Amino acid sequence: MSPAGCLLAYSVLVAVVGPPLLARITRPGVAPRLGVAVWTAAMVSVVASWLAAAALLGVGLYRAWGHVDSLLAGCFAVLRAWTGGSHGGFLQLGLAVMTALAVVALAMLTGRLLAALHRTTRHTRRHAEAVLLAARGAPRGPGGALVVDAPQRSVYCLAGRRPTIVITRGALAALDDAQLAAVLAHERAHLTGRHHQLLALTSALARVLPGVRLFTAGARELARLVEMCADDAAARRHGGHTVVKALLALTAANPIPASALGAAVGLGVADRVERLLFPSDRSRTRLAQGVALGAVVLVPVTTAILTITQSSLCLPAIS
Repeated sequence: MSPAGCLLAYSVLVAVVGPPLLARITRPGVAPRLGVAVWTAAMVSVVASWLAAAALLGVGLYRAWGHVDSLLAGCFAVLRAWTGGSHGGFLQLGLAVMTALAVVALAMLTGRLLAALHRTTRHTRRHAEAVLLAARGAPRGPGGALVVDAPQRSVYCLAGRRPTIVITRGALAALDDAQLAAVLAHERAHLTGRHHQLLALTSALARVLPGVRLFTAGARELARLVEMCADDAAARRHGGHTVVKALLALTAANPIPASALGAAVGLGVADRVERLLFPSDRSRTRLAQGVALGAVVLVPVTTAILTITQSSLCLPAIS
């Protein structure tokens, strides 16, 4: 099989089999950072495989111009006789058209993805400007957070050139000092972990390719896992029970902006509370996540190495 075929077969396998398998081993939230790495690696490797396959098809077509039978022999040996006859030129033209269509499709996909990221960034910037305007003249709150005079109990952070934590008067009234410190630690973990950038990219992929379950399910799972990561960061400093009390105090909050990340945003709050109150160290789950991470990284890397070294396993020689 050609390197492009190897990569396309891998991407189809991961896109179909990956979502239920990854959801099963990451849902308990035993090691959320590892879970984030697994989902991210799977999604990135599929997109990278598509791009690499398109590039390899183009290079292979260029190198094999005039002897398509050798190019196809690795994966479609049955076509060797046909391509050696009068239809060789027709097939060669067909391959050129297919390659061009693949390149155009990937270019359109990239354009739509960049446009979606731009819209998300613009929305975040506009919301941050609105919050700054609403909080103008008000003194900064604990930890330098912007305090907005609103009765809703909301605490969230906005990424950008000037990362900002926003807290409402309602949240200040509902949280005691320890709980407030834990919530602020949770939001800082989002900012330092660059969770906004990760979720912006994965949600853009889900919007651009809504029919690919790996991206739609991955975006949802990553949103849940990064909240668990931030919970753990806050719990290490302020204790799990304090984080739980803060989550319960904020659970009734109104929905926060789509471009923000908040401590209690309805993303599996019950599961997050349970794992903080009853932490478990499931070695099997950690091992399964590690194996999955190794697999989604090893297959594309191995294919790349075989391609670079011109291995006869995946790349038949062209004579």
